[in-house]
Amino acid sequence: MNILDFSELTRQRYIVVLAFFTACAVTVYILESFIPKPLPFMKLGLSNVVVLVLLMAGNLRSAFLVALAKTLIGGMFTGTLISPTTLLSGGGTILSFFIMILLLKLPLNFSIPGISIAGAVSHNFAQISLVRLFLIKENSLFYLTPLLILMGIVTGIITGYLAKLFLDKMDFSLKME
Repeated sequence: MNILDFSELTRQRYIVVLAFFTACAVTVYILESFIPKPLPFMKLGLSNVVVLVLLMAGNLRSAFLVALAKTLIGGMFTGTLISPTTLLSGGGTILSFFIMILLLKLPLNFSIPGISIAGAVSHNFAQISLVRLFLIKENSLFYLTPLLILMGIVTGIITGYLAKLFLDKMDFSLKME
């Protein structure tokens, strides 16, 4: 049995495997909060490696659940759950998720890092748009767009490379009795 093939799991085993992936993503999300940031709003997004691995394995529903759970549970553990940070992160997560699915469905054969870059850039775009809509009512905020695109490219490459490395090098066979 392949741990990334959820189709053959019973409901109970599916919940356990989904909880495992969620716990991995939340753990990375929390650990990443200890990494110094160049700017207060910039993160590498390393917890998205788990989401990207699930997406690339075709587990779209599970990837979406893990993405939302890591945002909410991670926000709870980092003390940002009831703050604009979680709203921004959730909005970015939802847009980037659907952009990555769109690229997966198109017959253009995007690489894992390419899909990751698109997800990171769209995540940043969603966040700056939400900041403009709800928090800072100034169009000058969009002067940050080139920086956010550049950071999305860099973080997307890192996250995509790690997800590809994870998918290529790890043995996902798991004996289920």
